[in-house]
Amino acid sequence: MPKLIRTITTDAPIDEVFAYLADFSNGPEWDPGQESSVARDDSGPHLGQVYDVMVLWGDRKLPMVYEVTAYKPNHMITLVGDGSTTHAVDTLEFTEVSDGGTAVTYIADIKLKGVLRVAEPFLGSKFQELADHAEAGIAAQLNRLAAAGETS
Repeated sequence: MPKLIRTITTDAPIDEVFAYLADFSNGPEWDPGQESSVARDDSGPHLGQVYDVMVLWGDRKLPMVYEVTAYKPNHMITLVGDGSTTHAVDTLEFTEVSDGGTAVTYIADIKLKGVLRVAEPFLGSKFQELADHAEAGIAAQLNRLAAAGETS
């Protein structure tokens, strides 16, 4: 499956955007493909942090385990997810834009496992749809962050 890449720009400052998106337990708030995401410890996002994620795929619920494999505060985070049917690498890159806002580039590299791998070429539009929904969810949550900052 090709990498899915989306860039979202917000007026919210980079430190708030990074803090929100780097905490993968917030994933269900912006990714409609996640039912739940729970960190295995309460120390916040950091290199090596592990999240137990319940992924929604149609009417199925599929458990996955994600681990933070790269972490550079206010710059990038990479999480590698593994489940019985899917292997995923999600990278979020953060760039401060000139007006004090933030651009977030979300890169999802999803690979199906086993016999499902044969179906990958036929599921491109489904993966694009999932990426579109995640992009819209990220944008909505970041707009809320920006609006909250304006009222503070």
